[in-house]
Amino acid sequence: MIKGLYNAAAGMIPRAIEEEVAANNLANITTTGYKKDVVHFRRLLDSKLVWSHLRGEPLGGGPPEEVVTRFTQGELKPTGNALDVALEGEGFFMVLTPQGERLTRNGNFQLNADGQLVTAQGYPVLGESGPVQLFPGEVEIRENGEIYQNGAMVDKLRIVALPRPYPLAKEGEGLFRLTQTLTDLPQAENVVVRQGYLEDSNVNPITEMIRLITISKAFQAGQKAIHAQDRTLEKTVNTVGRF
Repeated sequence: MIKGLYNAAAGMIPRAIEEEVAANNLANITTTGYKKDVVHFRRLLDSKLVWSHLRGEPLGGGPPEEVVTRFTQGELKPTGNALDVALEGEGFFMVLTPQGERLTRNGNFQLNADGQLVTAQGYPVLGESGPVQLFPGEVEIRENGEIYQNGAMVDKLRIVALPRPYPLAKEGEGLFRLTQTLTDLPQAENVVVRQGYLEDSNVNPITEMIRLITISKAFQAGQKAIHAQDRTLEKTVNTVGRF
């Protein structure tokens, strides 16, 4: 009976994690350049690990789940804004944050008071010459990432390619950090830069809603199993206690 409780609890752990991930995906449906997450699981064999995980204690063998980001292309949406830029294909913009260089697919750029091209959070967008410095006047960003003003090229967006699987971890604000030390990241080749467009999230709301409903039903089934095991155990203890 105790084993039955362990098994039921072990089955609920993945559902709780999946629910959190799916809910976060739904919350970011309208986030430009957002990439959805999915959960992969490794089987928990040791009942002690199950209860340690339920109590929030660290597991010596590592967490029982792995959250993986899907980098499939999101739909490109026209905005008419010359500083909005989307990537069609593989590649990432490079931006400079107080924590160092970061990567992003969010091309919702703007100009700061110093004429630098920056993200919505104010982080400088990097070109081949460093932070992109623009001047008053019309901005043309070509399909290869070259930036022109008044007929002259002023810089080229630094759009880098990464080996697969991408060694990236999310940091929030649409930013990714490298999880491996990579030097001299090459300029992305299999990518087209679209000026006046933004890349939508790659989350399918219908799929995620169905996923949440399925997760909720599975979690409820686990709860019922635990209650049934608990009632059976209670009856057994009370019966034995009479003798």
